[in-house]
Amino acid sequence: MSAIKTIANSALAGISIRSPYIKRFTYQSVRTNSTLKTSPSSPAPVSSSSQEKTQYSPLELYDKRVQNGRLNNDEFQRGILTSLEYLYEELVNYKPPKVKQPDITKSRSSTTTTNESIFKLPNFISKIFNKIEEKSGLEKEFESKIPHGIYLYGDVGCGKTMLMDLFYDTIPPHLTKRRLHFHQFMQNIHKRAHQLKIQHGHREDIDVMPYLAWELSETATVLCFDEFQVTDVADAMLLRRLLNLVLRKDHGLVLFATSNRAPDDLYINGIQRESFIPCIQLIKNVTHVIYLNSPTDYRKIPRPISSAFYFPKPGISYLSKTCKKEREDHINLWYKFFSQDHEIEKNISLKVWGRNLIVPKCSPPYVAQFTFEELCGEPLAAGDYLTLATSFESIIVTDIPYLTIDQRDQVRRFITFLDAIYDNHSRIAVTAAAPFQDIFVEPENIGSSVFALANKTDEEIDYKMDNDSLVTQHGFDKKIAKKAFMFAHLDEERFAFARALSRLTQMSTQNWIDDFKPRTKS
Repeated sequence: MSAIKTIANSALAGISIRSPYIKRFTYQSVRTNSTLKTSPSSPAPVSSSSQEKTQYSPLELYDKRVQNGRLNNDEFQRGILTSLEYLYEELVNYKPPKVKQPDITKSRSSTTTTNESIFKLPNFISKIFNKIEEKSGLEKEFESKIPHGIYLYGDVGCGKTMLMDLFYDTIPPHLTKRRLHFHQFMQNIHKRAHQLKIQHGHREDIDVMPYLAWELSETATVLCFDEFQVTDVADAMLLRRLLNLVLRKDHGLVLFATSNRAPDDLYINGIQRESFIPCIQLIKNVTHVIYLNSPTDYRKIPRPISSAFYFPKPGISYLSKTCKKEREDHINLWYKFFSQDHEIEKNISLKVWGRNLIVPKCSPPYVAQFTFEELCGEPLAAGDYLTLATSFESIIVTDIPYLTIDQRDQVRRFITFLDAIYDNHSRIAVTAAAPFQDIFVEPENIGSSVFALANKTDEEIDYKMDNDSLVTQHGFDKKIAKKAFMFAHLDEERFAFARALSRLTQMSTQNWIDDFKPRTKS
């Protein structure tokens, strides 16, 4: 017995594991300048889809955009781009392995029975040799030629997405690539897993994950995740299995992720989090972790505020005749501007997961219009909002009422909608009962209708901001943090809420209206 332990300990001692490292940078992100005219009274802009060449390295493309005036030169950004440049150079000569298509008809039990039942070692010996196998596997991973990816994290507004998109534009053309919002990616994975089980006779015993990993390897060697976050136990367990497959040597996927969370803070306080910790360690092992400690939230830099968001003037009732006329004029003006005078269509159907999503009023692919009740009062989900965001350049939402904790489902849907709009850079125009920082109130403050207040008692909220992590760690405005506290007490919910309010400020700027992503008409 002692001989076995001696052999095992010697084997473990002789294994050298490459440790991940964390880089810390401080930098300022600068929005690109735009010369498009966006006043509703002016002619609609003509979008030019200039394509950046992919043969540039990240630093070369950065220099080009600085030279063209699209970016200001910033030494902090150049420090971060050094790591991106290193990854780019590794990708130039990277040849990913060819992944063999797995047999999806095999059940989970058939793939594990042989390994588990033929020969069983005593528990303590099994654990020792499992450790040896696990660490030896990691060593082989590091000895392979698979480039280490990047995990880029920092607070809201520090420019992570801009850097990832810059890198994405320079990925060598011989490699396949995909760039997705993490929420969208998980929706697609759940949907595809469901489709595969239906295609194989609704069998619950088949293991679809190897097949999903193979499909991903066929479409992407470099996978870019924006807004990496895990809040749901189903997502956590599915993601753990998928990453364990696609980040292996025989799959060769290179991961580039941005997140507001450090890897060790992913899925914090989540159900069965201990089962997700190996996935966190895997991410740290196959990526270089870079922390952006930016002193500047570029979304707080003063910019011209567009008139796309309408709220009644102080003292004017939302339901008054005067306000009703102003609201109608506002919506008509912005609909005409967004639609570029294209024909209005009613009750258009979009396919989402095999069912129909009805758009009451739209001019595809330019603009869609909903009331808040149509958009958030119905049982819609992330897939619905992602479909809208990818189908339309602009979305108008009318009649947003005062919201309270009693409308938690509607608030959550609105946050999910805003996340989809933000990630796909769709434009938004609204009519609402009040400015967004004032629209979330206590239930007792609602007056004769959801568009009126009985009184204002924000000062009575029992809220202590001195130690609020939203303010002290993430740099949110104190008023936003206070509203988030009113809505939710769980960290992830409060963070999502505060982030949505912060993004609304950015989406109200002239720059956001100018710099939209044109859609194609299907």
